[in-house]
Amino acid sequence: MAFITPELIAKISPLQNIVWQNVTQSASAASGTQLNFSEPETASVPLAELYSTLGSPMMVIQFAFAHMPENTQAVLLDEETAAKLATEILGETHQSVDENTVADIRSTLEAIVQGLCLAIGQIRNDTIVASGMTIRHQMFSFPHNLQRQEQLCRTTVKLSAATEIGQVIWLLDKDAVLYIAGVEDAAEAGSPFPQVNHGEGQEGRAGKHSAADDMNGLELLLDVPLEISVELGRVKMLVKDVVELGTGSIVEIDKAAGEPVDVMVNGKLVARGEVVVIEDNFGVRVTEILNPYDRLKNLGDAA
Repeated sequence: MAFITPELIAKISPLQNIVWQNVTQSASAASGTQLNFSEPETASVPLAELYSTLGSPMMVIQFAFAHMPENTQAVLLDEETAAKLATEILGETHQSVDENTVADIRSTLEAIVQGLCLAIGQIRNDTIVASGMTIRHQMFSFPHNLQRQEQLCRTTVKLSAATEIGQVIWLLDKDAVLYIAGVEDAAEAGSPFPQVNHGEGQEGRAGKHSAADDMNGLELLLDVPLEISVELGRVKMLVKDVVELGTGSIVEIDKAAGEPVDVMVNGKLVARGEVVVIEDNFGVRVTEILNPYDRLKNLGDAA
């Protein structure tokens, strides 16, 4: 079982101030408002306890480090905190939260993740990029990797601006904690169980799948040309309406202003982004990308 020991918590706790200082800078820049993420408290919490305390709708941000796509992390804001954050950023009172609120403060929520990645990159002297990021207002459903844990690492952070806004929760599994803490050996993290090195028989070797195998298979596909397109939105129209289109006609699509556009490869969604202008050309800055498994699955379905 994946136990997160007091020794491991002791290794990651001193890093939290660095992490949330970066988040403060990133989120403040994105929102145009001075936001403060302070007083982080980190603990190992039984999964059953989290199930009992996270039972209401909230702002749910899920993502993974690109090099650890199976280790989904979650940043959570309860409904009251999210509403107060929207009020602070938008300058108008929000009593509740819905998908429109998500769209209105999305850039700030994305900046929280960007700040986390930047900070961990500084700690590990590595480039950390988020993948598979989703932001929704919903009941929190634990991702599969978190469901399989006996315990999770929970960091609670105070969020404030001119006044106190609320609390932010960051949930990690043990593998993500080990990476952030720079612990390569489970025994070094104070594992309560001895590490046993089982001999690898013929059956084990035959069933083992290595990263080298993945790379060898991927190299066969690297020169395959793919068509990349950016989809602003879609709409269904009757034939008579299409026939009546003329110069100056306006076609209303199914996306609101400011929503991310879809980046398609061979007609399959792989990422989302925002439209930018580069000199005299349009471009797309990628803000959300599907995890590698989903990207490969989509491309396989398109083949």
